[in-house]
Amino acid sequence: MMRAPRATLSYPFPWQFEAGKYQAFYLLSEVPESNVQEAILGLLHSFKVDAIAVDAGAKELRRTLAARMRRIGLAPATIGNLLSGGLGGEIPAGHSDIVGTLAPSGRSLYIEVKRPARIDSHGTIVARPGEIDREQLDFLLAKYKRGSIVMIAYSVDDVSEFLGDELRRNYEAMRSEAM
Repeated sequence: MMRAPRATLSYPFPWQFEAGKYQAFYLLSEVPESNVQEAILGLLHSFKVDAIAVDAGAKELRRTLAARMRRIGLAPATIGNLLSGGLGGEIPAGHSDIVGTLAPSGRSLYIEVKRPARIDSHGTIVARPGEIDREQLDFLLAKYKRGSIVMIAYSVDDVSEFLGDELRRNYEAMRSEAM
């Protein structure tokens, strides 16, 4: 089946990077994806959302294994072949970086985190935002169709704006449960 180019598609959830939404300082800061993810998890936890980061690609494990294979003398091509099949086959392709559950509804939450674009002092984009794989969009769309709340986030503010009411409801439900 021939797929349409991503630029011609529309999704019923936030997914595109829109530079005009962000403060220049933020885009000048060269914020890595890991910092965006950490900030989002901090926000979710402050609202008592049950959420975790999922290392679907097992980046750290692959890096460690590759280093060990180099130390024992395996050729780079061999290492690449051994690790290209991926690790943790039970995690589907395109799985989101953050997964959570919102109270009181019990709805699942899936957030794919991407680094924002970087601009220079003249406001020109010098580094594009993190690349979105078609598998990631397909994964999110499948979860959306099942009733989950899904999005792609380039900042903690994206999450705060999109989930504002859901975060407040979650906090109230969890706060009243603790009493």
